[in-house]
Amino acid sequence: MGRYKSTQPPSQVPQEMPEGSLPPGYSQYNPEDWPKEFPNGVIGIDRDGVINEWKNVIKRHEDVKWIPGSLEGIRTLRLKGYHVMMFSDQPIMKGLIKAEEVDKIMNTFYMREFGQNGIFSIDGFLYNTSNDPRDMYSKPNTGMFNKMKQMYKMDITGGYYVGDTIEDVKMAQNGGAKPVLVRTGFGAKTEKENFKGINTKYKDVQIFDNLLDFANSL
Repeated sequence: MGRYKSTQPPSQVPQEMPEGSLPPGYSQYNPEDWPKEFPNGVIGIDRDGVINEWKNVIKRHEDVKWIPGSLEGIRTLRLKGYHVMMFSDQPIMKGLIKAEEVDKIMNTFYMREFGQNGIFSIDGFLYNTSNDPRDMYSKPNTGMFNKMKQMYKMDITGGYYVGDTIEDVKMAQNGGAKPVLVRTGFGAKTEKENFKGINTKYKDVQIFDNLLDFANSL
């Protein structure tokens, strides 16, 4: 095993849309209607399996397959006045992708697509670099929540965290967030394996078919 560095911080992508002329698609939404303030708390969203279909490595635009309703779900949450922070696991320590590749596709594709679908800002995007349980940033550890609080002055405590795996649920619980499981991605499998009958360990988990259903419930 190579040298392990537990203090390596997760990477981030800026919250603003790319500069320059607006890409095709912006005209169907009015940026002037976009909220100036977001007073209704913090919602963390796992990216792969909740917003787009899960894929081990996403490097190219062609690798991204949007889950139906997910973009409208993000837009709905923002229009309802919530802070939105995206999170992701990235196999960087395994050598399957580089940090600059993660940042590039977020800035050149995700943010462009968000703008085309009327999402004119999110608060940010954080990702870890491994799934090693010793890594403070690896789920279900709460290092990414702590980094969000440090970098963005946003606290997930009392807010929501939406994911599709049991690690997402545990991360929410460990961080003081309200855990939300969606049935997209690995969510249906997670529900089947962990939520049969009465399980008091996960009695606080809310379950929805997808991100848009959750957004509409608020």
